[in-house]
Parts: sequence; structure tokens; C-alpha cells
Amino acid sequence: MKKNASIEEIFESENLDVNAIVVSGIPERHIEAVKAIAKLMVATDYHNPNFKPDFTDYDESKYSPYVEMGSPSGVGFSSHYCDRWFTYSVVGSRLVSESSEVAKRIFDNHEDLYKAFMVYDREVK
Repeated sequence: MKKNASIEEIFESENLDVNAIVVSGIPERHIEAVKAIAKLMVATDYHNPNFKPDFTDYDESKYSPYVEMGSPSGVGFSSHYCDRWFTYSVVGSRLVSESSEVAKRIFDNHEDLYKAFMVYDREVK
């Protein structure tokens, strides 16, 4: 495992093509966000190869990046720090890491994917 692997290298490590992700059945405006979160799930597995979060264990720490949202264009979108989450967390198990260092590394290496999945400039009618 390379610490700073690209998303393409991460997919290749599982004999997958990052460009082969197909999403259908949802509005066009959400497709890139769903592709981004799919890529982040694979990246999170890659960077946490020996970590299986146990959400029944209240003593086990789980980490995810905590980001500050800026404007809808993404200006000011940045990782302030990583937060520790407990079992009662609203953070899904697919994107948690075993340490704050790993969570921050994933964010730093794939900030564009977090932005694609989290920043939504919703059009109003």
C-alpha cells in the first residue's frame, strides 16, 4: 500500500477500472456525487486494510475527516481536523478509519472526491 496512492492506483490494486463506474436510475445532477462516494469507499478500504469497525464496541474509536464547508463552489472547503466518533455516531462505517492520521491522509489525497460528494449547489425553481 502506497501512502499517497492515486485513486487510479487504488482501483488498479483491486484489478478495477476507476472509469468503469456506472450509475443509473438517479437524476443526472447526482451521478458524479455517487461516483465520488463509491471511489471514497474503495480508498477507505485501501488505507485501512486491517481495520473492521465494530459499531457495537463503545470503546473503539473510529475517525473521519471533519470539514468546514465554504460556498457552494467549494471555496473554503478544507479539513480542519479529524474527529473521533463513537458507536452512536451518525458517521457511516464505510468511511471511517482506524486513526486520525489515516482519515486525514484519505482526505488530503482525495479532497476532490469529498468535494464532489459533499458540495451541492442545489438549483431552486
